[in-house]
Amino acid sequence: MSRPTGDRAGGLAERVSRADLILGCMPVLFVGGYGVGAVAFDAWSAAIAIASLVCLLPMADGLVRNPPCDG
Repeated sequence: MSRPTGDRAGGLAERVSRADLILGCMPVLFVGGYGVGAVAFDAWSAAIAIASLVCLLPMADGLVRNPPCDG
């Protein structure tokens, strides 16, 4: 059953969950961290390590500090 168009009037902030934001930010943070690491150290291994550490922050927040809940 389709919803009437009046139900879609809610803003984007109401429809996007915290987990969606974390999953959306991970690739952006990884690319940004890789770019900073590549410019700063000029080595791909250091760039990957920095990008991974940057992505660790939202992942730890989503899994440990604010874990997913049922329902």
